Amino acid sequence: MNTTVESRKTEIRYVTSDPAKMLGKWVARRALRTWTEDFVDEDTGKVESIERNEILLERGTYISQDVLCSIKFMMSEGSLKEVEVSNQNRQGMLLENRSLFPYKAVAKIDGKRKSFLLYANSVANALVILVDYIELHYKGGFEITDIKEMEYCVVIIDRLKSAEARRYELDAAYLKGEMSMEDFVEATCDNISKGNPDAEGKSDDKKETKKFYQIGAHVVLHDDKEGDIEEDHTFIVQTISAVRANMLIEKWLRDKQEERFRESLKHPERTFVKYQINSFIEESKIIPIGCFIPVSFSEVYNDRANDD
Repeated sequence: MNTTVESRKTEIRYVTSDPAKMLGKWVARRALRTWTEDFVDEDTGKVESIERNEILLERGTYISQDVLCSIKFMMSEGSLKEVEVSNQNRQGMLLENRSLFPYKAVAKIDGKRKSFLLYANSVANALVILVDYIELHYKGGFEITDIKEMEYCVVIIDRLKSAEARRYELDAAYLKGEMSMEDFVEATCDNISKGNPDAEGKSDDKKETKKFYQIGAHVVLHDDKEGDIEEDHTFIVQTISAVRANMLIEKWLRDKQEERFRESLKHPERTFVKYQINSFIEESKIIPIGCFIPVSFSEVYNDRANDD
């Protein structure tokens, strides 16, 4: 006995203005009546327009004789011109997310496993971005073996070169009083005290390399009047050490606060509290990430129209 399995492969879906072709089918796409209303903005006195929508037919509605009569009436009065129908009752709707979140992915490229960190708005979106990026930057055949969302975390990339990062870290430690003048001078002159580079400019020192640190941070927001607000956050930071990662986390938090402050200036009626921000590492571990795909690359794929 042959049993037809309902799937996209067996769906018959079309748009029609002929009521006879709608009977016994399901509404495949929500039918809307759309119009524009004008109103006067009380603050500016200008006439503004706003688009209004009214749902005429919900997706998944079965078109019986009674429903068909309603459709004919709406078509005769001009509020409905056509209906998209299907021979299958598809009521579920894939929600589209426009916000970018970090994803970790693994690909086997020319027989070797490589891990990626990227921003995407869904697993499907991450797959498209990853395939595009690998095709552009790697040779040989490849397959995607794993993609998963890195929930509730923020990715921070250290933009300084390793030597600059180390000097920045030492400067901050000295200014905070965490090291003496003698220690600071010795640390900043470390490349000389350990031996001058040879004639070809090479040194025996190991080159600092950036790694990806997953940091569980306890963040304290302090204000003399408001008191303390304590929060726990997870960050993934590409840098040279956990100490520097925490410095970058504090900078990121302060930069975000500054952005909110500038935005608040547009609304003087609102009260904005500027907190003193400190971050403390509660958990730190190095995670195996081979490549970070720039956010600008992902943003190219984040401007898609909703199909349903």
